[in-house]
Amino acid sequence: MKSALVSLYGVQIYSVFITIFATPLLIKFLGTEGYGLIGLYFVIQMLLQIVDGGFTGTITKLTAQRDLSNSTNVTGLDKSLQYFQGVLNKAVLIVLLISGIVYQTDTASSMIESSLPGSIIDMSVSLMIACIAIRFLSLPDRGLLQGLERQKTLALTNFTIVTLRYPAAVAILVLLSADVVHFFCFQLLVVLVEVAMLKYFSLAYWKSVDISGRSKALDNGVNLDFKWLIDQSGGLWTISVLWVLVSQIDKLVLSFSVPLEAFGIFSLALVSANLMLTMFVPINQILMPRFVKLYEGPDSGAFTSMVFRAIQFYVCFFSVVASGLYIFGEELLFLWTRSSELSVGASVFLGYLAIGNFIHGITNIIFITSYASGDLAEYAKRYMIHVSLVLPISVYSAIAHQEYGVVLVWVFGAFGFFLHTTVPFLRRIFEFRTALVSIVSAFFQIMLTSGAMYLFKSQFTLVAHPNLDFLILLTGLALLLLVINYLISHVSIRYRCG
Repeated sequence: MKSALVSLYGVQIYSVFITIFATPLLIKFLGTEGYGLIGLYFVIQMLLQIVDGGFTGTITKLTAQRDLSNSTNVTGLDKSLQYFQGVLNKAVLIVLLISGIVYQTDTASSMIESSLPGSIIDMSVSLMIACIAIRFLSLPDRGLLQGLERQKTLALTNFTIVTLRYPAAVAILVLLSADVVHFFCFQLLVVLVEVAMLKYFSLAYWKSVDISGRSKALDNGVNLDFKWLIDQSGGLWTISVLWVLVSQIDKLVLSFSVPLEAFGIFSLALVSANLMLTMFVPINQILMPRFVKLYEGPDSGAFTSMVFRAIQFYVCFFSVVASGLYIFGEELLFLWTRSSELSVGASVFLGYLAIGNFIHGITNIIFITSYASGDLAEYAKRYMIHVSLVLPISVYSAIAHQEYGVVLVWVFGAFGFFLHTTVPFLRRIFEFRTALVSIVSAFFQIMLTSGAMYLFKSQFTLVAHPNLDFLILLTGLALLLLVINYLISHVSIRYRCG
């Protein structure tokens, strides 16, 4: 398990570094407007996750729940996956049809303000949608492999795709031409490779088991229809759809409300802040099965202790990351892109996005606890109220106040949901002493981290020091703060247990 975990997290770190490496090159070759289209691609990709909903997680859960040494269970799982695949195939055809309509009707170019030719914008957006649609074909296979805990297989697939998606794409731009359409054509090829790899590994599993008697599967009165699908996914489907809407609709509206060049600058801030979420993905995959196991175990204290530890160590690490992006956003972006214009423009939004992501990360831990404890329906109700209030405000803010409206709603919306949902759920899990220790420890770490970074900034500036020296000093400060925060978290855990 440890080797699988190392490979999974290793690929995630590799993905972060590849993104850091490739982004300045993409901006250099494609320009700010071209990168704005890539930013729009990320937004549409997230928005179309509505097609998935929580179904991939459902497949993972169905796979993990079954004893697959039993041929009847294997056959039943096979039939369930075939139903999922059939639903997704229909959804993919609909999305591909939308892609064709967008291209034929010049919809994208008529809505996006840009100096790029309309044909390039329409073709790029059409290719974006096609890439995302085709990728959905492999969702059942990915869910199956996750449920079977084939982490090394998934890590190999992710490593291959990340390498093709960015370094290979940059090489193609250098060898052929710096054309954003060529970039998206290559992304379509990468998606086909990803689908082929996952289908191959999934098929290899089915060949290794006996699925004879498939036609007799699930003749036990279970009706495979959309209601069954929703029942299986439970609150995951609702929460997934709501998350996509509240986190992406305002960005999509913003892409049509500002010039493409301005959206490219905002996209740089968005990608930088979302590296935090990328770093949290492996932790999420670790915590969910562990929380479920501990909650269903005989010792309820072990579950509470694990939640407390997860929050403490999340704050320990991500308070440093979020504070660094907020306080040193301009300096870090300049070191990254070597562009004063881009670093100044994007840093205004980066700090607020990082703070919002930090708060959402804590809320995500509470989401996992509600999933493990069977309180997902209550969490979904609270989230539905949150989205019904925040979504119209965020859309209006994107139109009326543009980038500033989007980032401010993101921060205040995250904080409001934290107070409305995270705090009440924490009160259910922790006794008063534990809750107090958790809050005091987290608050002290955040204040210490931000205070030390502001003090550092008052003494050291990028202008007064060589770039490498400044980066070394800042890295040393971040590592020192991580060690101090770890010690604070460790003391808090011991005091709570004592």
